[in-house]
Amino acid sequence: MADVLDWVHAVDDIREGGLSTVRRAAPDELEQIAQALDLIALSRLVASYSIRPVGDEHYRLTGQIEASLQQACVVTLEPVPAEISETFDVTFWPESDMPPPASGEVVLDDEPEPEPIVAGQIDVGRIVFECLAGAVNPFPRKTDAALDRVSAGPQGGTDGKPESPFAVLAKIKEKD
Repeated sequence: MADVLDWVHAVDDIREGGLSTVRRAAPDELEQIAQALDLIALSRLVASYSIRPVGDEHYRLTGQIEASLQQACVVTLEPVPAEISETFDVTFWPESDMPPPASGEVVLDDEPEPEPIVAGQIDVGRIVFECLAGAVNPFPRKTDAALDRVSAGPQGGTDGKPESPFAVLAKIKEKD
């Protein structure tokens, strides 16, 4: 669903000094992103970014997103407003220059893998979408929301210690 933002730049349009711009998501894009990310609403998404050539037909995309959104509280399902401000920094290489897939080893000092330039275009929209998706709180919760915990299990044995799971299963079996 990352293709909801059709924000691409042809590498032929990027001059030696680079390109800088500010993009605002249109109302239909905001709605599609909100649906894709399971948000109640996304009222604002602004991306300020620049693309600069870094040699050998490689490019560097740097920028920042600002977003205003509402999510459902995981406890009460009431709207939880959020403001997001995130930065991104990605390199793009021609598909022919892409390194082989990672071997599965995690190298902590290593640079992030470059993104491919597909059909001569840099897909800024996908990067903005992924940056926003990564910044959205997976478990939004209102400040005063509390989960009432009611124990459905046994309260404990005669000695005050919790009953073992096997004792609980034995009681269930006895009822059958």
